[in-house]
Amino acid sequence: MAQYHHIKFLKEVEGLSQRQIAKQLGISRNTVRKYLSNQTAPTVIQRQNVYRTKEYSAETKRVLPIIDKWLEEDQGRWGKQRHTAARIYRRLVEEYDFKGSESNIRKLVAKQKKKIEEVYIPLEFRLGQQFQFDWGEADIFLQGKRTRIYLFCIELSASRARFVRAYLHERQEAFLDGFVHAFEFFGGVPTEGLFDNLKTAVQKILQGRDRLEQDSFLSLQAHYLFKAEFCNVRSGNEKGRIEGTVGYVRRNALVPIPEVTSLDELNVMLREWCLRESKQRTVPRSKETVLDLWEKEKEYLHPLPVRRFEACKLISCEVNKTSLITVETNQYSVPCSFVGQSVWVKLYVDRVIVVAQNQVIAEHPRSYERNGLITKLDHYLEALLKKPRALRDAHAF
Repeated sequence: MAQYHHIKFLKEVEGLSQRQIAKQLGISRNTVRKYLSNQTAPTVIQRQNVYRTKEYSAETKRVLPIIDKWLEEDQGRWGKQRHTAARIYRRLVEEYDFKGSESNIRKLVAKQKKKIEEVYIPLEFRLGQQFQFDWGEADIFLQGKRTRIYLFCIELSASRARFVRAYLHERQEAFLDGFVHAFEFFGGVPTEGLFDNLKTAVQKILQGRDRLEQDSFLSLQAHYLFKAEFCNVRSGNEKGRIEGTVGYVRRNALVPIPEVTSLDELNVMLREWCLRESKQRTVPRSKETVLDLWEKEKEYLHPLPVRRFEACKLISCEVNKTSLITVETNQYSVPCSFVGQSVWVKLYVDRVIVVAQNQVIAEHPRSYERNGLITKLDHYLEALLKKPRALRDAHAF
């Protein structure tokens, strides 16, 4: 448009010839002649229409259906393992003896991708309707040692209130424990939650959106009265809000890398960070802060049950001759009167509780080391009465 204006001005106002205009502007006389012959300015729409009517060469037309087929197949594949324009060009040369240029293929691929690009629909959620969940990873310095932690991230879809809690793993007990703390933080439970197809929740993917869910996850839903909805396979964008939250938390709450003495200390910091964020951030397309809308959303959440959910993994163990049970390579002591018996172990994130005959017979802090031995002297008192000389060298003593 600027060039059209300049050419017309030099011709009509300053009276220069086509040759003089071409020389002054450094363009060809044909370009000057073309613009002077147009009585109307070339609008953006006109220029686009001219560009779009450009015909492909016979060689390009030959491979166009092949390119479309490859791009369409890529839609069902992992985003990091799809065709690039360069890869498409190399395949065309190697497999179809393509003689055209790579630059033309790049332009063509970019144009064809726009045609099949997925359309995303803006969403609005009712208060108390939904939450979204995802795991994230980050590094911290735990007792001076660089440690990889796993972030339990959950967000209320309507008010955008967030809760983050750190764990040393993503196992089922951590997964369940995170929801116990999250719902208590939010002050209630939304109607439904949106999840990936993670193994701690899904036992088997069935047809469509149907899933065979893990029993422990179904117990969690029954306890808190919410329903789980699952994304399509490899479609994390369906829970886009929490996908963005994971990266935001890592960049803003954990940079610089925090130095803590325990995960409890870190989780207090994360909780306070979530509260500060809710006071400072505003809800998109609204003048309300997250905290203001969160307070309103609490009225629509299901109330918390009276009893806290037992966020643990239940396993069966045999007590050996040294009155020990083995859990994940670590050994824990139980009262020696239970030697040779089968007991139930409740495996929590931070502790191990042993149950027999509907009674708790032992409780230990959970160890995440390997091949450890955790004992209590009380568990061996009965045996030490019979073998008092063993007291000096007893591990528990």
